[in-house]
Amino acid sequence: MPPLVETRGLTKVYRADGVATPALRGVDLAVARGEFVSIMGPSGCGKSTLLYLLGLLDTPTEGTVVLAGTDTRGLADGGRTRMRREHIGFVFQRFNLLGAISAEENVALALKLRGRPVGDAPREMLAAVGLEEKRRRRPNALSIGEQQRVAIARALVTRPAVLLADEPTGNLDSEASEKVLDLIGGFHRELGQTIVLITHNEQVAARADRLVRMRDGRLVTG
Repeated sequence: MPPLVETRGLTKVYRADGVATPALRGVDLAVARGEFVSIMGPSGCGKSTLLYLLGLLDTPTEGTVVLAGTDTRGLADGGRTRMRREHIGFVFQRFNLLGAISAEENVALALKLRGRPVGDAPREMLAAVGLEEKRRRRPNALSIGEQQRVAIARALVTRPAVLLADEPTGNLDSEASEKVLDLIGGFHRELGQTIVLITHNEQVAARADRLVRMRDGRLVTG
């Protein structure tokens, strides 16, 4: 089977005040359907830039991202947005939950933005991450670890083809980190969820099927 996500010659150069700063230098990466890949490297190596390009949140200077068989290079903004909504779930270090609405409403919003029926899916997904009894609480009434679990529920309620996680345990203590990693790993093992996870932590990276290391905008292993 062809890869679910593939980059070909992916290059990103940022320009400011006439100065060019390369962030990615010709990255070729293939992620199979159902695979759990961690991308690891020092700060500034380009791993977050790579994740944002994989998630179609930014455009490459050169090269392309192929997602679910579609070469995204020629897509206009609207097409990229549709691809992102249809195929990708995101978990960020800072959660990005809306504080004025409940946990259940935050999860439901992901479905509404995609024009999908809500039904019992938000409640069921919150139950899957152990938060059904707290579904009516707003984010500020939840612990940091619980907020991240809501973010995971929101990302997965749409059943995305691929989950992209950017330092998902970066703001958590060790106990909360273990719970979050157990959740992510469980969705991978039990449902075959494809995952690409960015981390600087060796123990977090070890949870994946495959470890890809980056340095200076290039893949050095994996």
